Amino acid sequence: MGKQHREFNARLRRLEDKHEAMSSGYSAHVGSDGLIMVKPRRSRASRSRVTPRAVVFLFCSVFLFKGFLMASLGFASYDARVAELSRGIAVERAGAFVMQAEPISVLIGQKLRPYVH
Repeated sequence: MGKQHREFNARLRRLEDKHEAMSSGYSAHVGSDGLIMVKPRRSRASRSRVTPRAVVFLFCSVFLFKGFLMASLGFASYDARVAELSRGIAVERAGAFVMQAEPISVLIGQKLRPYVH
């Protein structure tokens, strides 16, 4: 009786695992032999929320923001503020590294300058 009970509990655990996997959704398709195949979808928690599109959007947003700041503050004032920021604590130095002028943001700042002032 002990062996049958263990086999029953093992089968019950497998069924519970399948039920848990299918609870976040599943997809079904018919195989070439006519058999319906059902596979669980990945849960939303296991999917990566960071997509390449989001990374590109983030970088473009940072460049636009920096270009807008350069255009509105003026390039000399912007560089002075970044230099002051680089003399601060570690977080401020990291911010200064991110906010330092590079060719893309300078170009954006030059293009936005007539519209800001």
